[in-house]
Amino acid sequence: MIGALFLELLVKSSLIAGSGLALAAVIGFRPAADRVDALRAAVCLLLLLPLVVLLAPAIELALLPAEAPIAAVEAAPAWAGSVGPVAGVALSGSVRAPSAVEAAGLFYGLVALAILARFGLGIWTLRRWTRSGREVTEPVWTAALQRLARGCRPRLIAAPEVAGPLAWGLPPGVVLISAECLKRPEAASAVLAHELAHVRRGDWLFLALSRVVVALFWFNPLVWALHRTLVARTEDAADAAALAEVDRQTYARALVGLAADPNSSAAVAMTGDAQSLSKRIERIMKSSRPLPPRPLAMALAIAAMAAIATPLAAVEIVRQEPPPPPPAAPLPPEAPEAPLPPEPIEASELPAPPAPPAAPEAPPAPPAPPAPPAAYVTGETRYFYSSEDREEIRRAREEARVAREQARVGREEARAIAIQARAEAAEVRAQAAVTREQVRLSRDATRVHVAAARVEADRARAQAEVARESARREMANARVQMRAGADQMHDGARQMREESARLRDPAYRARQIEESRRRGQTVTDAELQALSPKLATQADELDRQAERLRARADEEA
Repeated sequence: MIGALFLELLVKSSLIAGSGLALAAVIGFRPAADRVDALRAAVCLLLLLPLVVLLAPAIELALLPAEAPIAAVEAAPAWAGSVGPVAGVALSGSVRAPSAVEAAGLFYGLVALAILARFGLGIWTLRRWTRSGREVTEPVWTAALQRLARGCRPRLIAAPEVAGPLAWGLPPGVVLISAECLKRPEAASAVLAHELAHVRRGDWLFLALSRVVVALFWFNPLVWALHRTLVARTEDAADAAALAEVDRQTYARALVGLAADPNSSAAVAMTGDAQSLSKRIERIMKSSRPLPPRPLAMALAIAAMAAIATPLAAVEIVRQEPPPPPPAAPLPPEAPEAPLPPEPIEASELPAPPAPPAAPEAPPAPPAPPAPPAAYVTGETRYFYSSEDREEIRRAREEARVAREQARVGREEARAIAIQARAEAAEVRAQAAVTREQVRLSRDATRVHVAAARVEADRARAQAEVARESARREMANARVQMRAGADQMHDGARQMREESARLRDPAYRARQIEESRRRGQTVTDAELQALSPKLATQADELDRQAERLRARADEEA
């Protein structure tokens, strides 16, 4: 019964978790928030699966093979429990070992309880960090919190034990940051935008429900994969929400700065490990137009998954009906019971034979024969033991006791050697684990530095491209201005030649002299005549300068 129930839960939870993962993969082109909603729906269906199995009417599906018929066990005779021909006493009071079903149920409960205990310890740790931390009062952080928080603001706590920024609790929730993060005011907007996105979307609640589902279905690898995918896609959704408040480059630099901080671990709540961080930075820097939301389509997809999962949860896998047993053969006629043999009679109980008549010359009567040994009766078999047999039995028992003692000592020595070997193996495994962890940390640090270098290189290339584009625009503007200046110089030269030609006319000179007199200036006719060739010469020089300026603008084009 328990095995069939485990098989049902394994199959049903695999189908629900696989459906959630498949739906999230199919809508991979959609925003991360839509994929998170699909994964959350799968978690809620898994959480309701035990209740549906217990309360919904069962739809029996005979898939398991029928049980083998149990053979009848004949009752043993009363003397069958005796140990040897001497003891004659049946063993009683033995302790019943647990069955395989009971052992499997106990093992399942212990593992589920361990997972839930670890989750409870994590919540207790978060509460302890919140109580031991202090409220953040730095102006940069409080101003960013007031600007980004909408409605009820969460508590912003700085705790020395926290490895990196994280948000927990139901809205308005609590945002915990480390002391190292508090010293980076340039990352305040990015950090708070990310963590407030977690709070607004209620990510902590659904991740807690996902951990409960893992505890219920810990034997299913697809449930673990569903939990890991939900954690990753939740971070992607928070990144997408944060980018609506913070510039992409500023957000990416904040992530790299937090991960590359030598005073904190790279595997923190906001940044994750180096591999996931590099992928997140690549997604953040990749410019793409956000798709419009499709709430109706997502609701229909989740409803279809629930409609499939509900009747599936009501299916109950049962055993097939066994075939009818063949008709029993007629019993043979019982043989008549044999008469019991006469009970043995001690020699001492036999009547003495009558004494012969006394004769004066007759020899004395012979002594009575010795009594036969005691008999041990079992059914129809009789065993007679002499003193030599009893001594042999005693020696055999003593030798068996010595052999058992030697075997016990050997087992103790083997157990001690096995314990020592297991301790040495555990020490070797611990050293190997430390070495692997050191290699992993070194590799992660290298990946973080490489990611930071890539981000800086991309930023430098972007700045260089901006500078080149600005220089190109300035040069283009300069060429346009140089050509415009050349045109203006040609116009000025043309006007100077026209003025020189007009000054050669006596009537025009007379008008200019009269106008100058009205303005209070004195100009003679000889001065105007001398000015005419000078203006022509200056016009020629101005034309030459304009041509040189235009040629320079054409060369730089």
